[in-house]
Parts: sequence; C-alpha cells; structure tokens
Amino acid sequence: MTHLAITGAAGFIGRHCVAEARRQNIPVRAFVRRLESAPPDWKADSGITVVALDLAQSSDALADALKGVQTLIHCAATLSGDQIRDTLTVSRRVIDAVVAADVPHVVLAGSFDVYDVRQLADHTVLTEACPTGVEGRTDYANAKHAQETMFDDGAALYGFALSTLRLGAVWGPEHLFNAHVGRAVSSLLMMIDGGGTLPLCRVELAATMLVRAAQTPTGVGIVNVVDDDLPDRRRFVTAFRSCGWPKATMRIPLKVWRLFASATPGIGAMPGLLRTPILETRHRPLTYDNAHMHKILGPVEMVPFEAAMQADIERQQQAEAP
Repeated sequence: MTHLAITGAAGFIGRHCVAEARRQNIPVRAFVRRLESAPPDWKADSGITVVALDLAQSSDALADALKGVQTLIHCAATLSGDQIRDTLTVSRRVIDAVVAADVPHVVLAGSFDVYDVRQLADHTVLTEACPTGVEGRTDYANAKHAQETMFDDGAALYGFALSTLRLGAVWGPEHLFNAHVGRAVSSLLMMIDGGGTLPLCRVELAATMLVRAAQTPTGVGIVNVVDDDLPDRRRFVTAFRSCGWPKATMRIPLKVWRLFASATPGIGAMPGLLRTPILETRHRPLTYDNAHMHKILGPVEMVPFEAAMQADIERQQQAEAP
C-alpha cells in the first residue's frame, strides 16, 4: 500500500485509525480541519503527512492531496453538529475528489444507526441482513443513512470499490457511557431495560477493522463491527460504576417506556425517548452477530468487557489527572 488517507483523522475514531496504520508501518495522509487539532506526537512521525483542509469547501484541493492514494478511510462526520454541512456536504466533496484523483477504494466508517430495528422481533439477532430505515429518527441517523446512499451511488456510477463498515456504539476513553443504557439525570441513571445486549464497538476494534478493510483493494461490502463480549445493561452499569457514576440506578422496564412513547405524538419536538423510532433503536432487546466480521476481516484478540472497561476508565482518569 503506497498511501492510506484518513479523513476526520483528528477525531475519536480517526486518531485510532492513524495509530493502527502506523503500527503496521503504513504511511498515512491525515486530513484534519485545523493543524492544531493534530496530536502533538504526529510531528515526530515521518510516516504521517498532515493535511489541513475544510472538506466542506471546494473538492479541488482535496483531489490534489489524494493523488497517489490507494485507499481512503472516510471517518469525517459529526455526531451532534451540523449534519448537512459536516456529514453530507463533506461526503459529496469527498466523492468528487475521489473520482478526480482516481482513488480506487473507499472505506466508509458507517453506523448501526442506519438499521430499522423495528422490523426485527424482540430477542432476535441483528445481522447485516437487517433492513435499513431511519424514518422518525435523529438527524445523525438520517445523515448516516443518506451518506451511505451517496457512497453506494458514487461507487456504482464511478467504479471505485467501496467497503462499508457499520460500527456499533463506539466506546473508549472520553466516550465510555452509552445511550443504549438509559438516561442520565444528575447522579441518577434511569436504566431502560427490556433484555438483550448492547451493540458496543471498542474504538481500537473499529480502527483495526477499518484499516484491515483498507487493505482489501476490491472492497469487502457491508460488514457489521461489534465486540465479541457484549454485556447486557446491568452488567454494563456494574462495570461502569468504577468511574464513580452513577450514584444510584433506577431500572425502568422497557414496556413502561413503550407505553409512554405510544401515548405521545410522534413528532420531532418530543424528547427522543418518547419517540417510538428512537426508543426502539436504542432499547429494543436484541443480540448482535459479528460472525461476518471475523469471516471477512479475520480474527482479532479482544479482552473481556469488564477488563476493557476498567482499562479505559483508568486511561481516562490518567488523562484527566493534573
């Protein structure tokens, strides 16, 4: 591999992709919006070329910077910001630049949020065969679904290979809590529980699989990426308490919240958990299969959930120490 390019390289997932690529001695062109957002240790690594660009602007500069790149891992998006600008406009500019620079392969950091889990029965398994659909969902879900469609159409029209890795709920230091558990109210956690497990994806796993996919030039299609050891909500909270929160937990059966959601208008102004599509996406009792991930991208060693959570809590606490 001559060069691997990564957009959103200074972000949570992007930084770990850069680290994983360098661990494998793969040269990286790391695209960031501002130079100051690049981690300081990148300056000492001659294998990392930092390119500061606002990807929502003209595609010409991006196309120039992508020349010679064999694979682009596209991580650039926003979780809670301007989805039109920072996810969709950026994606259009990236596709234009990929075509202009003749980049043969794109790896898209996708999301489980594109799945319409309401089409699955409670206590069944979510695989890549689950239908997609985002009606009534968050702006983020709608943007990620539209982003996938854009890249699918671009690959079909222009002929670049496309790998779409749908990542579960990505977690790690600075991103330990998970909205699939419940709602935080000060020191109290309202745990909404109907059974099933959490679709967690540790950030190191996400990076490993994105970089592995990048090394398959013909593309790997659609692959779900989740951890091997997926906890239920009670197990998650027990491990998470090591960080000092929550002080108290109130377990609320999912059937109660379903009654609340069914009694409220399904309009965008309602709080998320009182909107049935959002409630079901986060809390429908399902389990998650990663057999296709291992088949296509190979085995990976993962520590048990509790050990991973404790290690990441300690890493976060060390980073926050004065």
